[in-house]
Amino acid sequence: MEMEQPIRVSLVKESIHVPLVDDQLMVAIHDERFDFSSPPVLASSGWPFGLNPVRVDGLQKGVATVVDYVVMPSFFRVVRWMLLLTDDSNDLAVTSTVQCLRRGGDVLFTEFAILGDYGVIPYELDVVVDGDKVKLVVTSGYDGVVTARTSKIGIFN
Repeated sequence: MEMEQPIRVSLVKESIHVPLVDDQLMVAIHDERFDFSSPPVLASSGWPFGLNPVRVDGLQKGVATVVDYVVMPSFFRVVRWMLLLTDDSNDLAVTSTVQCLRRGGDVLFTEFAILGDYGVIPYELDVVVDGDKVKLVVTSGYDGVVTARTSKIGIFN
């Protein structure tokens, strides 16, 4: 049973002032940020948060495998995937973030924030357009059994 819990959001403004030294101001820092109450905001089922999480077991070395996709029929659409590749039996994992922009029949993408055992679980990524779908494709370079998990968020009309 799901329980709804409100999340309070407030704007926090903080300032740090350093007094004058020899008639010169040394430092002044102003910070504005949103402060969220608990519980943390988690992705839920249904677009724009997609089918979270998606799990694909048994990626084979050298075989391009679609690990997730999203339907993006209009010209400008954005999706960001969080990707996790694991060898659960050997406690190995690598994670990254993939952001892509669909522009008509083309797609631009970049991968960043790569963390973990990349040197042990190497892989290649591709993002391809297939009709109305944009697919995240992983080709494992690892000799063992790899599981892919993804979660996504998107922005479109």
